[in-house]
Amino acid sequence: MNTPLTALVRPPAATFLQALSRHKKQVPIDFPLSLRQHRFYVETLVSLGVKVDVLEPLDAFPDSTFIEDNAIILDDMALLTSMSATSRRGETLQLKAAMERHYKVEILEPPVFVDGGDVLQVGSKIFVGQSTRTNSLAVEAIAKFTRRPVVPIAVNGALHLKSAVSCLTGELLLIDPEKLDPAPFEDHSWIEVAHGESNAANCLTINGTVLMPSGYPETRALVEKRGLEVRAMPVSEFEKADGGLTCLSILIPKRT
Repeated sequence: MNTPLTALVRPPAATFLQALSRHKKQVPIDFPLSLRQHRFYVETLVSLGVKVDVLEPLDAFPDSTFIEDNAIILDDMALLTSMSATSRRGETLQLKAAMERHYKVEILEPPVFVDGGDVLQVGSKIFVGQSTRTNSLAVEAIAKFTRRPVVPIAVNGALHLKSAVSCLTGELLLIDPEKLDPAPFEDHSWIEVAHGESNAANCLTINGTVLMPSGYPETRALVEKRGLEVRAMPVSEFEKADGGLTCLSILIPKRT
């Protein structure tokens, strides 16, 4: 049976203003605006042919709209992550029932700590960011569930690996070299984000269309020069909580 690309999303909780952030917000999160931006995100996915499963918001977990961090899809199974941020512990288990509708599920446990935003699958390799949220034990844990090479990569100056690098196509990446050494990706081609447009590095490609956060025109022009269609997406309120486009969904690939 053919199934379309599916996205699991979770709208911002009523407690979203309490979400974690590495920097002091000059302007507080506008909660009504975050809801509108999330709805537009969902509408855009639908317009690109994605089947969207909208889950209930979780008021007990202010960061729960960043659902990508809760799970890692590996071929025909899913790993529920173990999160180092105290306020997010227990959040991943709220996803278990939804994930079990699609995959066999395994659960990672401490002392393994990993956020889904630190896991980037490119070609035959799985890159795992070594960040403040993901430790070296995560590399060993993920490797137990796949035959693909699992490659650790240092993340400096960014919350997650995907804050600094995105996969635009099968072999073309978008990288912020100020936050990530591109050397581990030497087998791939990449575009460097324009200076001062660091947040543009977190993009999401859906059925050939690149979704890029609004407000980064120079980087958008660089991507479009490669012949890719780009749509600008407003995510200002999620950026205030260190989030971006990939953070807001878990993508379940098409099946035939």
